[in-house]
Amino acid sequence: MKKALLSMVAAMAAVVAFGAQNDLLISFSTKGPDTYADGTPVMDKECYALVWTPKGVEGTIAADGSASDGAEIVLVAPIARGGRCPKVVYRVDAGRVETEFKEGTGSWRVYLLDTRRYAYDEDGNTVVTLAGLKADGQVKLVNACNKVGEATVSAGVGGNTSFPEAAATSATTEAALPADIPEPKVVGLEIAGGNVFVTVENAAPYLAYDLTTGDTPDQVTEKVNRPATGGDDGRVILVAPVNERGAGFLKVGRK
Repeated sequence: MKKALLSMVAAMAAVVAFGAQNDLLISFSTKGPDTYADGTPVMDKECYALVWTPKGVEGTIAADGSASDGAEIVLVAPIARGGRCPKVVYRVDAGRVETEFKEGTGSWRVYLLDTRRYAYDEDGNTVVTLAGLKADGQVKLVNACNKVGEATVSAGVGGNTSFPEAAATSATTEAALPADIPEPKVVGLEIAGGNVFVTVENAAPYLAYDLTTGDTPDQVTEKVNRPATGGDDGRVILVAPVNERGAGFLKVGRK
């Protein structure tokens, strides 16, 4: 009995080893410095995404972290260091390659993501952090993104492939908007320390909002450029300096 059990364990180990040998290994990195659209270097622990895109479609990444047109975000890696992506080696299970990512039916791409969240301290100063990942490993929000380098990779079971180390890239393509975006609603306004604090409800947690100002209702066109990201509770507080004339009009919009 003991001998039979050992033989079974050995056979199972052999199957696991065979499967691992046939997994697809994909590696990628960037030389940097990688930047956001505003020219600032990417923050440490910013995300890079490995995306599978079916043949014949472009595929886009939406603000809520989802992909379109059958594309799939297979890996989100929060690993930026010193303004670049260090070398990543990702193992794709052979079974998934055969059923979901079969060679010739699509290609692999790598994207730099802008996952910055914006908020304010009690003095109205902007505080920038990174959104991080959901429990399922997907990204919570994407402000913008950009494909890393021009290359795409097509590979099959048992492959060991690398993207060419990309030169500096910048997340300049604004993320697509998902369907059914909620309509924000102003529910509070307070003036303190030379600033107007506007409380907004029904704000999407994956979008950044900003205020525009003007002297009359039909001249509300001047952007404040103090964005803030919707909270998980659907609330966000936007800040604008008090109009030096003590009057004016405000409107909530997307960053």
